[in-house]
Amino acid sequence: MTINQPAESSVPKKKVLIETWGCQMNVADSENMLNMLQKENYEVTDKAEDADLVLLNTCHIREKATHKVLSRLGRLREISKDNNPNMKIAVAGCVAQAEGKKLMAKADNIDILLGPGKIDDLPELLGQQEQSGKKVMSVGFRPKAQGTAKSELKYSQTTEAKPTISGKSDISRYINIAQGCNNFCTFCVVPFTRGREISRHIDEIVTETKNLVQEGAKEVTLLGQNVNSYGLDLVEQSKLEPSAAGPFVDLLAAVAEVPGLERLRFTTSNPHDFSKPIADLFGAQPKLGRYIHLPVQSGNDEVLERMKRKVTVAEYWERVHWLRSIDPEMAISTDLIVGFPGETDEQFEDTLKLVEELRYSFIFAFKYSPRKGTAAARFLDQVPEEVKSERLARLNDLQNRITIELNEQEIGRKRKVLCHYESKKEPGIFYGRTEQFRLVRIPSGRNLVGQMVHVEIIGANKTALVGKLV
Repeated sequence: MTINQPAESSVPKKKVLIETWGCQMNVADSENMLNMLQKENYEVTDKAEDADLVLLNTCHIREKATHKVLSRLGRLREISKDNNPNMKIAVAGCVAQAEGKKLMAKADNIDILLGPGKIDDLPELLGQQEQSGKKVMSVGFRPKAQGTAKSELKYSQTTEAKPTISGKSDISRYINIAQGCNNFCTFCVVPFTRGREISRHIDEIVTETKNLVQEGAKEVTLLGQNVNSYGLDLVEQSKLEPSAAGPFVDLLAAVAEVPGLERLRFTTSNPHDFSKPIADLFGAQPKLGRYIHLPVQSGNDEVLERMKRKVTVAEYWERVHWLRSIDPEMAISTDLIVGFPGETDEQFEDTLKLVEELRYSFIFAFKYSPRKGTAAARFLDQVPEEVKSERLARLNDLQNRITIELNEQEIGRKRKVLCHYESKKEPGIFYGRTEQFRLVRIPSGRNLVGQMVHVEIIGANKTALVGKLV
């Protein structure tokens, strides 16, 4: 029996459609909820018309997040009315946490609402709703554990390999290692939607990694709002022994030792507490590859201070030098916000300068949008929308040029590629990623999925490289 083939039952299976929006942590949460639902006799469908339960796992980071959820709920209302009157709808994730009863008041077809800190309540909520016929809700956050050997993040204590939403044994899998954030950047809602930092125990994470590898995973990505601070709460509570390198480095070293694991990645890493021992581990542990996502948000110190990022541009460059002293080809990506309240033309030019000089592999760039409850939403010097749009266009144009240049420099080089999947539209075309996380398109007459192969790069564009097996 595999993780995608649960034990057969004589009771007819119910069907669930799971739609996941937002970050990789939401993907991992959706897989965790599917694991629970399979034990409640559910199987996956990709059609709302066939679903006994539709689960929307939502994201609150972007502008108009609530509007997007309400729009989807309106469409589901039509489907339910016309084709599926017995459909139940559950809304999970950060919009559920942020909006709570207000969302349920705006959309009367929500049957179950639960925040990301309470997803382990899903089976109980399903039972309550079925018995009572009334709407049920569970939001808020778990308290930190006191006097126990393991974290009380109950939803993530299970170490069994979770099913994939696709039903396939994916080569690359996600593992949530911590929940919440203590940093309170002035633009960010995460501390309000996912709570304070609570870490899983290292033993649980290593065990889950082993189970995923046994089910076919070759790569795992460790996830947290700020992975650098992983385990500090456990050390404080005497559940982990303190070490010179820190608990996150200890975790990386332990997971990297799992037999059969080919690559290990992590995200997100806040620059302010990205340490030299983390950087040094890239040199000592080849499974970490030659890529990191290191969000800077702005290239200007005054803007960074108003954002409460706890790091200067010079300190950010120091961390980049740590990494590129290990390997000058270290690929780095980042997040950038343009039009943060009070950002002047000159301060935006500093961001362009940073991007030009550092030469990121790629960026995630966004216009600032006020998020309810955050400090920056109350700042008076909001930047006009047309200015934000113009700055975003300039930034993306610059990065597109750099990405193309870096990709074209790959032509003629030989790279190791972990192949993730075969193209659905083009059989015989496989896609994988290099150690630098660049996507490579590889033609092959044999199945390459899950294999680490050596290729010569023979072509490139902004999106992907083209590789030839060697």
